[in-house]
Amino acid sequence: MDERVKGIILKAIDYKESDKLLTILTLEKGKILVRARGVKKPNSKFKAFCQCFCFADFELINGKAGYILAGVNCIDSFFDIVTDFDKFSYASSVLEILDKICVENQVYYDLFLSAVKCINEINYSDINNSEIILCKFIIEVLSLEGFTFDLTNCSICGGELKKAFLDLSTGEIVCADCNKSEQNLEISNGVLSAIKILTENDYNRLSSIKFSRQILTNLLFILYKNLAFRFEIRINSLKYNKK
Repeated sequence: MDERVKGIILKAIDYKESDKLLTILTLEKGKILVRARGVKKPNSKFKAFCQCFCFADFELINGKAGYILAGVNCIDSFFDIVTDFDKFSYASSVLEILDKICVENQVYYDLFLSAVKCINEINYSDINNSEIILCKFIIEVLSLEGFTFDLTNCSICGGELKKAFLDLSTGEIVCADCNKSEQNLEISNGVLSAIKILTENDYNRLSSIKFSRQILTNLLFILYKNLAFRFEIRINSLKYNKK
């Protein structure tokens, strides 16, 4: 039985002599594993489309051993990402995050749309702001999974955040009085402001946003640590894994 899904390839692994195993996040079915038979052969008509970042309508055969690729109608290959090291680095982090947090065969409709917007903006943005776009994506991932930041009040006592900390055990922001662990991370007012700005602006409005190098580095580190604790994962492709 043939099925058609819209998806983006997260991972492409060589399999046997001429096949590939594709991990695809789809709009309709969530994350699925698809076997692309013969795609490594020189004359394969699907060869160019069985690469990471390929955003396409995929035609699948649902066989006894799982999904088999039967056709591809490419929507966008995001070519600029693969030819630009910085764009490739940050966009790869998006794919890795999706692969590690998404469970197979569970639909992630809003997360899928956010990921496509994010990768599209990284690919087509003329301004070198891929890092800011990635930060926006991580904030959306956390929010969609139920970990929204309260940027005005302590999550425990409700008091004003004169000095803020990220409680790594809960993912919430607490004040200095409620900060009970030395492992919690202090968040500067600049980082709090940056989170608020990125929360309130969509991807297509990020090109005009600028942060200092210190704020951006600390922001990405805070977001990475929160993401890592929430989902018990490590994102190897992130560039700012500060100790």
